[in-house]
Amino acid sequence: MAYQRPRHARRKRDQVVGALTHPHYRSGYALVANTVGTTAIGVAYWAIAAHLYDRQVLGQSSALVSALILVSSIAQLNLGSTLPRFLPLAYRRSGRLIRYTYIATSAVALLAGLGFVTLLPRLNAQWHFLGGSAGLALAFVGAAIVWGIFALQDAALTGLRHASIVPVENVVYGVLKLILLIAIASLLPATGIFLSWVLPLVLIIPAINWLIFGRYLKHPESLDKGARIRPREVIRFAAVDYAGALLGQIYISLMPLLVLSILGAGANGTFYVAWTITSGLALVANNFATSLLVEGAAAPDRLPELTRGVLIRCALLMTLGVALLVLLARPILTIYGAQYAAQASGLLGLLALTVLPRSLVVITFSLDRLAGRVGRASLTNLILGVLVLGGTWLSLTRFGIDGVALAWGGGHLVIALVRAPTIIGALRRQAQPAAGPPSSVARTDRPAPAEQDGRAARLPAKPPGAHRQPAGLAQPGGPAATHGPAGLGPEGADAAAST
Repeated sequence: MAYQRPRHARRKRDQVVGALTHPHYRSGYALVANTVGTTAIGVAYWAIAAHLYDRQVLGQSSALVSALILVSSIAQLNLGSTLPRFLPLAYRRSGRLIRYTYIATSAVALLAGLGFVTLLPRLNAQWHFLGGSAGLALAFVGAAIVWGIFALQDAALTGLRHASIVPVENVVYGVLKLILLIAIASLLPATGIFLSWVLPLVLIIPAINWLIFGRYLKHPESLDKGARIRPREVIRFAAVDYAGALLGQIYISLMPLLVLSILGAGANGTFYVAWTITSGLALVANNFATSLLVEGAAAPDRLPELTRGVLIRCALLMTLGVALLVLLARPILTIYGAQYAAQASGLLGLLALTVLPRSLVVITFSLDRLAGRVGRASLTNLILGVLVLGGTWLSLTRFGIDGVALAWGGGHLVIALVRAPTIIGALRRQAQPAAGPPSSVARTDRPAPAEQDGRAARLPAKPPGAHRQPAGLAQPGGPAATHGPAGLGPEGADAAAST
């Protein structure tokens, strides 16, 4: 007689499998898969770059890539967070909304890129390599424009509930980037790293936008009129949230630039390898936070359940990842070379530990956006930026390269403790009836008028975006595809690009 597993064991297994495959978190899993894939390729990329290119060139190129991400993030006007927030509610207006974000980002990126290549070489001697090459400067400006579209198209896929495309797209981009890195190493020893980041986008961007505009937006169900979203509400949300997201991206992207300016290109090359590895792990929390933002917007009555689920899944994955990085720091860095293993193993372990408080902080940002309190998220980012950048500036000369990790971790730990009541409040929140019209949830600082509440009571039970859920989902307002920054979660979404 065949052995039969006890009923309670099968029930427990089914509960675990059901929790892991819950449709509300499917988009989060897709983005975690994206992070795993791009991080793995990123480790290989920088390991090969460390062997093929001079250490000085590696330091300059990594700083240039960080500058590209910083300039592009400024130019994106935080629209990478706005698209996932409003596309589930825009329906047939989705194409127009996506086009407007592309146009606005490209215009600002052109101005910001020109300003960067003109001013920074004059302000800091370490950046003379950029000012002395007109070709590299023009390539940087063009890259800032296309990189913004590259980030926003992932945000568009998020809001259109097609997050499964994001990992495929980014893995293909990573492979193409790696092939180019090797192919042009001998031809362009000084600029090969930077150009390998940019040239694959010539193929990736047209392909993904053909999917967005040629297929996903032409689905018959997307022709429904849907809910009305007033442009001023979208602009208000993006404008208030932009300040905080900009501050967040600034202090993330300034870390390598600060190391380069104080300790030099060689030290920055060592730092950037450890920074890149831990950034990949940190993006797991960003992915789940973005998933919480989209799902919470579509089903606000499920916010306590969604918050609890995101915290549990984040804690499991992040704790495992941190433990592996701390225990295997030296063997991992040996891939890049013996010099990196000797100089950066302690830094990698310290940076890995900082991922835990960082995870709590990025989750509070999504909760702030859902509550319409984006000003609070902006203030948090301002204080965090002061703590991190100020601490790094003071500690680099005293503790060397490890001072970056101490300042980064200390700042995030303080903010995580201060913002803990936000997470606790979301977990204790009583179940609310389904949200009213999108115009009420889009407001950033004021509650919905009584007239709108009255209309909400007469709305059908079908939540916004339910008609567009993928086939086979039992629950309306199921998994919203989510990216960044950028992204690409809202905070540091573009950090995914560092891999």
